Amino acid sequence: MKWGTAFRLALKSFLFGLLWFIVGFLLVVGAIFLFISGIRILAFFAGFAGLFLMFFGFFAAMFKVSSGVFLGKDEISIRPVEVTYEREGLASILGQLIEQILSEKPARANIARDMKGSVVVKVRDMDATATVEFNQGRITVYNGQPVKGKFSVISADFDVINDLATGRAGTLKTMLWVLTRRLRIKGIRMARKFQKIFS
Repeated sequence: MKWGTAFRLALKSFLFGLLWFIVGFLLVVGAIFLFISGIRILAFFAGFAGLFLMFFGFFAAMFKVSSGVFLGKDEISIRPVEVTYEREGLASILGQLIEQILSEKPARANIARDMKGSVVVKVRDMDATATVEFNQGRITVYNGQPVKGKFSVISADFDVINDLATGRAGTLKTMLWVLTRRLRIKGIRMARKFQKIFS
């Protein structure tokens, strides 16, 4: 990891830990005032919560630094992710997009490498369906959907799918689409991991 990257990671981790430490410290101070005021039960809980958050801030910052430095999030992974896809239809579009993202942003390969399962993408206004199958380092994209087995489903019109796939849809926008049923998701955990590859 480069020194500039390591410094930014250390600074972010310090600020992250400091934020939780300050919150915990304020709770401890509040607990002291509550104890002096005679509200001892509430003071006990506030003090306990404050101490917990102070220790949590310290350990969370340490974990953030160690996971970033020793795992090398910003570096190219040793084992590349293999992407194979059908050369026509929606599978071709998704396959090329995934291949391009993983080649331009190798850190995203870590997300794909840890995934196992299938995500079915349905473009309603085009009447097109494709399946993205993850198998720990290998991605296979094909038209249609699995005949059996468990899989996540992302269903929307092309403009919504396009915004999701190109990383233009934030959390608030995605939630609005879900609430208005412009976007339908089945299997939210897998679908969320799938979106992280693009966002």
